[in-house]
Amino acid sequence: MLSGAYRGRQMRGSGILSLVALLLAGCGGTSGLGGTGEVAPLAPRPILDPIAAFAADPPNNAQAQVFLAERNETVTLRIMRHYAAASGRECREVRVTQRGGDSLRLFCRAGTGWIEARPLIAQTDAR
Repeated sequence: MLSGAYRGRQMRGSGILSLVALLLAGCGGTSGLGGTGEVAPLAPRPILDPIAAFAADPPNNAQAQVFLAERNETVTLRIMRHYAAASGRECREVRVTQRGGDSLRLFCRAGTGWIEARPLIAQTDAR
């Protein structure tokens, strides 16, 4: 009798596992809620960093002055070079001229937006 009760519980457990497997299989499809099988493209997010926005869409002369609210300062931005990285992404190097001196920042295209990238070679002063 004990073996029959155990067998009944075992059957119910495997039934639950089968149901879970079916539910998970239904989640794997690409049809989504609409059932058309199409995936909506991701909308580009707005670029909040004004320096990254400049790198993403520089003016024709590749230079601009931008007010940075967090520093309460106007800086001059200039595209120094643009190139295709080894990864195939488009990259742009921006010189930021401010009261404290110049700095270089590197931005690369990432999907539908732009991100700041770490330069592979550090800029050093030649002596």
